[in-house]
Amino acid sequence: MNEPLDSRQRVHLEWMFENQPDLTRQLHQSGKLRQHLHRKNQQALRLVHNLKQSRGLSEDEAFDVAMSSVLAPPDGPAMSDKPPEAVPWREQEQIYKRLEA
Repeated sequence: MNEPLDSRQRVHLEWMFENQPDLTRQLHQSGKLRQHLHRKNQQALRLVHNLKQSRGLSEDEAFDVAMSSVLAPPDGPAMSDKPPEAVPWREQEQIYKRLEA
């Protein structure tokens, strides 16, 4: 059984559903979605660590930066003039079930 996704992985997955639906499906079908979410989470954690060390940011401030630059950029494709069609809710449910089965 897989570990449940943590909150940061869920944030990125939700962002992917809206901004990168084709990549989400591709990674899911190839069995590499969990690995991708883990890599993004690790990238965000490294950024938090670096920001705390180099700029003296608090944990919360550093996570805010990591959220907007790595996990859920506010200027993603969903905000463009021609946003991608998001992954439908039922398909999202299936992806969550498979990831946490």
